Amino acid sequence: MVFGKKLNGAEEYIPFKYEPGMIRLDANESYADMPDEMKNKVLAEINAQAFNRYPDPASTALCKAFADYYGIFTSNVVAGNGSDELISIIFSALLPKHSKVLILTPDFSMYKIYANLYEQSVCTVEKDKDLNITAQAVIDAAKKNSVDFIIFSNPCNPTGQGMPASEVEKIVSSASCAVCVDEAYMEFWAENETVMPLINKYENLLILKTCSKAFGMAGFRLGFVVANENIISMFRKAKSPYNVNSLSQAAGLAALKNKEYLKNMTAQIISRKEKLYNALKELESPVFRVFDTKTNFVTVQTPMAKELYSYLVKNNIIVRYSAPDFLRITAGTRGENDQLINKLEAALGETRIH
Repeated sequence: MVFGKKLNGAEEYIPFKYEPGMIRLDANESYADMPDEMKNKVLAEINAQAFNRYPDPASTALCKAFADYYGIFTSNVVAGNGSDELISIIFSALLPKHSKVLILTPDFSMYKIYANLYEQSVCTVEKDKDLNITAQAVIDAAKKNSVDFIIFSNPCNPTGQGMPASEVEKIVSSASCAVCVDEAYMEFWAENETVMPLINKYENLLILKTCSKAFGMAGFRLGFVVANENIISMFRKAKSPYNVNSLSQAAGLAALKNKEYLKNMTAQIISRKEKLYNALKELESPVFRVFDTKTNFVTVQTPMAKELYSYLVKNNIIVRYSAPDFLRITAGTRGENDQLINKLEAALGETRIH
């Protein structure tokens, strides 16, 4: 039977199963839930919806609010059921089967998962020991492999590193294929190295955005693709007719109309991240390396990564472990960060790895 055959050997992505009382620092979510004042605004928008009717297929009001927030045209935006849906559309509908896709490593794991799922040919470019990569390295790999598509996150998940907009533009201007820049964490980069102003300059550029990180709306699953009108028309043809439900549209609209709230929340998260980074830097040693970060998380490299991960889990603190020697730690509340640092200090003392 051919049904499901292409999934033979595929690995299921299984998020950590949380228990009550656990400190969750593994998923790069915002540590702060919406305050009651904002929740009431969201509920007011939701209460105005007709639950017996399908949602607006174009997410018109939501896309307008998103466009207004970023100072772009609504015609350059399509909303999705999280960025994952939009990535899935790229690999399933916009790229022919067996297209050559260039991804960087390490980078967001779902790129490769979706590429394999939809039978694309994956080419990878390794980052250096500092988790960086040059624009020229990407350009050279794209030409050498004659790729049909390039996708990478900037700033990068899981490294926290960022490539300046001028370098990203070099890749886009040199590529003979479409280039997708996933800017899920761009709001946390103080210098704001977004390439969004370039969407109408380059016909091969598309950008992914999300409400799950800086905007603290992971539970509503809202993502956006930003590009020129030609690419946007492709997404409109390929997406499901009612891909973003009415409740998520209403919630996103309420949040995006409150720019001051979103900018204040982002600033608070950045402040918490910086404090976490500074505290981790105090633990740094030749075998406990802390990387600079442009995101809401901090990446650590240590030969004790697996042991430290297990130790933290036993103490109800969940971070993200990546084999063989990386930990990715999302900024939490002041108290959560303090508990994490206290446990790491204890663990590092016990293991005598300094």
